[in-house]
Amino acid sequence: MKNHKERLRIAIEEYWRKSLPPMKEREINISTEGDFIVDIIGPRRAGKTFLMFLTIQNLLKKMEKKQTIYINFESRKLLPLVPEYFNDLIEIIYEEDLLKNKVYIFLDEIQRMKEWEKYLRSIYDEFKGKIKIFISGSTSKLTKSKLSYLLSGRHTTTSLLPLSFREFLMFKDFKFGKVIIEEEKAKIEKYLKEYLEFGGFPEVVINENKEQYLDNLFLDIIRRDVAPKVKNVGILEEFAYFLCTNSAKLTSFSNLKRLFGARGIKISVPTIENYFYLLKDVFLFFDSLVFSYKIKDQLQHPKKIFCIDTGFVNYFGFKFSEDLGRMIENLVAVELVRRYKKPEIFYWKDYQQNEVDFVLKEGLNVKQLIQVTYASAKDEIEKREIKALVKASNELKCKDLLAITWDCEDEIKVKKKTVKLRPLWKWLLFELPNR
Repeated sequence: MKNHKERLRIAIEEYWRKSLPPMKEREINISTEGDFIVDIIGPRRAGKTFLMFLTIQNLLKKMEKKQTIYINFESRKLLPLVPEYFNDLIEIIYEEDLLKNKVYIFLDEIQRMKEWEKYLRSIYDEFKGKIKIFISGSTSKLTKSKLSYLLSGRHTTTSLLPLSFREFLMFKDFKFGKVIIEEEKAKIEKYLKEYLEFGGFPEVVINENKEQYLDNLFLDIIRRDVAPKVKNVGILEEFAYFLCTNSAKLTSFSNLKRLFGARGIKISVPTIENYFYLLKDVFLFFDSLVFSYKIKDQLQHPKKIFCIDTGFVNYFGFKFSEDLGRMIENLVAVELVRRYKKPEIFYWKDYQQNEVDFVLKEGLNVKQLIQVTYASAKDEIEKREIKALVKASNELKCKDLLAITWDCEDEIKVKKKTVKLRPLWKWLLFELPNR
């Protein structure tokens, strides 16, 4: 039986000898400059490993492969995982005389290793300037708890979500310029419907049997990353399906308890809350709170829960043809999370039940108000949606009002306010924020 150092040495040697797999470019890049540890977080199989490989591929344009090391802590060949691997890694680097040049280490799914934070801090402090470390993980806790203080001031975080629509078109080898002609627009709208229906997970996009991949991927995330932490996996899965069905709807944990109770399933509010935050931690779902400057109001009002991928919503929840408006709203929510790091995202609702889908807040200021509607013409947009934007604009002192439509580009002027109307495809492809 091989000892742990032999197992690690073989894994590293295999990486050095084998060619990198074929890859498609993403619009997100990882900086290889500086000394900070780079952590890449996001849902399982969103492309974190391939982002590491793309980074390695760029490095190999100016250095030998032996200056890079890639280790996957989910590889069966490394089981059982032992913390001694970190000391073994340094020994192998010395034995191979790699420190005559800078070494770039890529550690995939590092959260599988116990107490990895303290080992990385020790390596970082001892070999600063000589070793550059990249890590990935499928849990938001990678950047919290121990990491937040053990690696404070030593790391930067990159979030990787499923493909954006721009990246989706890149994977389809569809090229477009700043001016879209009629034929291209028809193809873009066709692709957009596919993107809404099946989502943006890379392996779903590139494979034919999309529903099978969606099914496997959804259950893989739950069973591998969440199920070991709960007692009743059946109820956990039922809860996840329920969230898909109610995506982009206002939901409260107490209401969820009643709904489960009506089906003969006994579950407490704290358990439901725990299930949600476990699913949120692995990036399967996220939520937005009602806009208020009072934390108490935010906590008392229902949440709006969204799924990280519309493919899951369509497959496990409602079909996109049944409620295209909610499907588009979910897609816009994911895109906002992808685009903005600093602004906080809320929804707005007043006592008269006027509602705005998204409030983008940065610091103390509201940057933008967004309404989402499945409308293809100006006269199809419901007056109540515009009325809600105007009311929220007055209350929150925000002039940037946007309605994202299916296929309508225009403006609506009402009460000295201007509401911009933008087609979903154009907003996804061209109306990118200034970062």
